[in-house]
Amino acid sequence: MNKILYLIIGICLCTAIIGCHMNGAEGHSHEGEDSQAQKIEYPTTTYTAWTKKTEFFVEYPILAVGKTSRFAAHFSSMQSFKPIMKGICKVEVFQDDSSMASGEVDGPSSPGIFLPEITPSKAGKYDLVFTINNESLVDTIVIKAVSVYESEQDAIQNYLADEEEGDVAFSKEQAWKIDFALAPVKMQSIQNIIHTAGEVLPIESDEASISALTSGIVIFKKNSLIEGQNIGHGTSLFVVNDDKMISSNLSEKYTIIKANLLQSRKNLERSKDLLSKGIISQKEYDDRNRQFEVDLASYETMTKNYTTGGMTLKAPISGILKKLHVVNGQYVSEGQAIATISTNKHLLIEAEVSQKYFEDIPKIISANIKLPWRDNVTSIDEYNGKLIATASTAIDHYIPVLFKIDNKGDIIPGTYLDIYLKTSDVTQELVIPKIALLREYDMYFVYVMTAGESFEKRNITIGIDDGKMVQILSGLKENEMVVTRGVYAIKMASMSSTIPAHGHEH
Repeated sequence: MNKILYLIIGICLCTAIIGCHMNGAEGHSHEGEDSQAQKIEYPTTTYTAWTKKTEFFVEYPILAVGKTSRFAAHFSSMQSFKPIMKGICKVEVFQDDSSMASGEVDGPSSPGIFLPEITPSKAGKYDLVFTINNESLVDTIVIKAVSVYESEQDAIQNYLADEEEGDVAFSKEQAWKIDFALAPVKMQSIQNIIHTAGEVLPIESDEASISALTSGIVIFKKNSLIEGQNIGHGTSLFVVNDDKMISSNLSEKYTIIKANLLQSRKNLERSKDLLSKGIISQKEYDDRNRQFEVDLASYETMTKNYTTGGMTLKAPISGILKKLHVVNGQYVSEGQAIATISTNKHLLIEAEVSQKYFEDIPKIISANIKLPWRDNVTSIDEYNGKLIATASTAIDHYIPVLFKIDNKGDIIPGTYLDIYLKTSDVTQELVIPKIALLREYDMYFVYVMTAGESFEKRNITIGIDDGKMVQILSGLKENEMVVTRGVYAIKMASMSSTIPAHGHEH
């Protein structure tokens, strides 16, 4: 038993000794390997600028005497934020208006990226001047007080790199492939807003009703007649009275109307002679003349629309067939509504305003609207809109405010919509486009471009929201650039587990 115990202890000791030797071998490092690990890369830097024409971003090695530095100059259009595809790009090193070195290329190496090179010959502080030139664009960007070091070693030892910890990396090549845009934080006028809901309504004065002129059976002239169809003025739409019994009644009615007209005409002609002799008064003559005009109008209406098939009903105006009140083959009574046609030249927007804004209602002057099928917000000014009425009493706990707009054919009556009522209270505030906002729980944030390919997630506090622009109460400064399109692509890049190295090969 003791022999077995001694054997086990011996095996354990041997294993421990072998393990120590192995660990020692793995932990040993050679001096050459340490020097490789400590090798310092040559420093590079970046610069970003915006002009009215271009967005400019450049990456380049720190300048040193005798060292050839290649500039990766990225040019994007400020209108489309897409790469500039052609042109001559030139870079010059200036001091006291004298050029020390320059280089240029006559086109991009890849879309939007130009690679000019320079080799400085003298150390000091210089201005770097970049120009881009093609048949549709000329622009200049100046980087002030750029250091040119005495040597590469001097640059490595003395250059202090900018810290960009926590920024989201998103390259220009990535941005150029998506719908991407930026907008500056700017100071501008913004009106106080009442945010509410409302409805688009037709205007009844733009509508005309078609009614039965006699009792009978309604026959549609076209089987394809449907609501929403465009109808031209004078188009024959219906025939009333298409069976023999009702047709005989219509013929009888025609006979009566014609007889009434003949009788009233005779009475009027006789009255002229009686009036001249003083037998009847002027009032009695006027009454007979009025009756003649009524009978004449009835007769003309009857004969204009009467055919052997019945009474034809035509569209009194051009417009849209808004409503069919009957079905094909239905019996209708004289005077019954058959259809409604709307010109829809104008529409009403009825905003439902909470009573708590009662004192602000007199200040309302205009509005922005957001339709359910659109992402963007539109001003009613684009529809020649104007405020026409505000109710003096509340209806169902809301106070109606009415706007009249032109109908361009892209708004459907009966639509419910968001409304941003603008008041006359105007202030100068820091604002950004609303589309730049992202929301997490009850907090808002935006992505700010800190460099051409670096973005910072910034929490902000907002104030007035007119549907298009929002007031910034905290978190942003004037002239900072925020992402307005491509926001979710930047957010997805921030969630990536891979941290890209700064800079990239071109």
